[in-house]
Amino acid sequence: DYDSALATYRQTLRTAVMEVEQALVRLDAARRSQASTQRASEGYEASFQATDRNWQAGNASLLDREEARRSALSAEIELITVQQNQVRYWIALYKALGGGWQDSREGLAGETPKRGGV
Repeated sequence: DYDSALATYRQTLRTAVMEVEQALVRLDAARRSQASTQRASEGYEASFQATDRNWQAGNASLLDREEARRSALSAEIELITVQQNQVRYWIALYKALGGGWQDSREGLAGETPKRGGV
């Protein structure tokens, strides 16, 4: 009946708005996180470069050098993780706004791609 259909429509609309809002909030948080993570990664890389120069000059131990390298690599991995999350959140926003999405693995498996992002 009409009232039931209207209630379903309104609930669907609320859900869609909520999904868009969540995706936007996550995107904003990821954007801010990326900026600070980028600065940290650059700082750790600069620290490693300085430690490496000191090691080459004989003023730092190999352990110091490798600890600096590990820190720089960990920071780079964190930056890549934040960037991956940003891509995921863009996809979530695209889907929440009604964009279709096809998982490329489906096409590779020889299946017929599904429509409507399902």
